[in-house]
Amino acid sequence: MELARKDEDVKERGRLKFTGIQLLKRWPSLLALAMAATGLPASTDPMSFILILIALVYPIAGAIRGHLRGVRTILIQAAALLFFSIIALVSLYVDRETGLILLAAGYIGHAVWDFVHFRSNKIVWRWYAEWCTVLDFFIAAFLLAPIFM
Repeated sequence: MELARKDEDVKERGRLKFTGIQLLKRWPSLLALAMAATGLPASTDPMSFILILIALVYPIAGAIRGHLRGVRTILIQAAALLFFSIIALVSLYVDRETGLILLAAGYIGHAVWDFVHFRSNKIVWRWYAEWCTVLDFFIAAFLLAPIFM
């Protein structure tokens, strides 16, 4: 009876240790959750500027890592930067509600862009793509919150 209880204790400690290790491997996601928990502004002014900045990281990181090889890769990264920049700038010049929805759509699109880069492990670092994916979804939620509340 007591031996069975010890076996269960060992299994439980093993599960807890495994869970802890798995959480530590997801530190970029935890960092993004912590940043979102501090609160993000639901305004197009700072958030549109941030969307342009995070889109700019991709070609810079790709150049640093040596992943911007070939005209096709450079054109894809430049098109994405242009696309996210246009969304961010247009969101500043439309009415508030439309701007928030447009900017939230831009952040959701950027989260998908991040996930693609996370899966391929190209252009940016995996930890950055993971962090940015999670943070982008939270930013989109914060932008949409005033509209639906």
